[in-house]
Amino acid sequence: MIHNTEEKVLEAIEARREELIELLRNLIRFRTVTPEIGERVEHEEFLRHQEYIADQLGGLGLHTETWEIDASTLPRFPGCGVLPDRDMSRMPVVVGKLPGTGGGNSLILNGHYDVVPPGRIENWSHDPFGGIVEQGRIYGRGTCDMKGGLAAIITALRCLRDIGVKLKGEVTVQIVPDEEQTCMGTLACCQRGFRADAAFIPEPTDMQVLVAMRGSNYCRVTVTGRAGHAEEPQRPWRQGGAVNAISKAMKVLAALEELAADWQNQPERQHPLLEADTLKPTVIRGGQWTVTVPEEVEIQFSGMHVPGSKGHAQAIQSTLDRLAKEDSWLRENPPILTMDENLYGAEIPESEDIVRESLQILSDLGLSIGVRGFGSLTDAVHLINYSKIPTVSIGPDISTAHSADEFITIDQLLDTTKVVALTMLRWCG
Repeated sequence: MIHNTEEKVLEAIEARREELIELLRNLIRFRTVTPEIGERVEHEEFLRHQEYIADQLGGLGLHTETWEIDASTLPRFPGCGVLPDRDMSRMPVVVGKLPGTGGGNSLILNGHYDVVPPGRIENWSHDPFGGIVEQGRIYGRGTCDMKGGLAAIITALRCLRDIGVKLKGEVTVQIVPDEEQTCMGTLACCQRGFRADAAFIPEPTDMQVLVAMRGSNYCRVTVTGRAGHAEEPQRPWRQGGAVNAISKAMKVLAALEELAADWQNQPERQHPLLEADTLKPTVIRGGQWTVTVPEEVEIQFSGMHVPGSKGHAQAIQSTLDRLAKEDSWLRENPPILTMDENLYGAEIPESEDIVRESLQILSDLGLSIGVRGFGSLTDAVHLINYSKIPTVSIGPDISTAHSADEFITIDQLLDTTKVVALTMLRWCG
């Protein structure tokens, strides 16, 4: 049931509709494309975005602090995803605190401001950084993932201020970088000691309550061969003949695809809200010259796993070992497995108070209610696993995230803002 104060806040959000749209358009115009691994930010867009965010939060009475992350100083542990050599300079974190009057639950509102690259511009019908409004939609990279959520947080806070609401519990707003690559922005906040009784992330979730997400197991397999002239007949390899690394790599692909198929039937790799563990080849590099037998191939794999699933590296290595025994060349030149930095999965029980509260809010707003999982992961993994904070996410339609012509509907932008506002009112008191 919507109470009197809540009704006033919802009316204030509707009254600020155009302002909310313009706020999101302003955020989209900052080209905060997260750099590739090994690259660094060479422009001012991240800095300017966070200066804008700090001004917005400071103007609402939040006490803000801004800092840059030194990835080499972040403590490392299994599943942390930390890349100590990643240059995080010029990609600042902004945290704002709104003190409570006392006696209420504390809440973290978390969101990332980095976005994935736009890809081929010709595939867009609108400027990916223009924030074009058309037929009830706002188009642009990051509109749903997740600058729409950032605009919702700021506008919800503004509307609470408009009607003079004083929350009992403290609200901490974390606007962080690098969720699309490493999640080190939020991990840095966790390791800095920010705590709360619950956390809320307005990531795109199709307006459902996200309670579970898979972790990642990225790896590389290097297969060696022996170079030779591709247009000449070759002696057996033991007599010095060439060995085609691509042909051997095909055996590796087949063996690991069979392993991935087996995972689909293993009970410990299943989850009621998530797809079972996966292992998919996503990048392959090999060969240098058309008339030369390739002597090396590297295959990169994207692996995702349900929370609590273990033993992926061991299973992959065992599969490669069995394959090597069946091939005379591979037996003496075995494939080399390299496990890259991985991130754990996470979930919270549906019985958590913040989950029940979120479902009730969706119901009271006349939205469909339900919990869901996410096949990838978000910054929630660190809030849940590292800081032990029950964390939910609710946000707009996810179908165009990372796609050309990404958009958020104005209706869902308003709904997300209303969910954020009611979460603060009901959770914090």
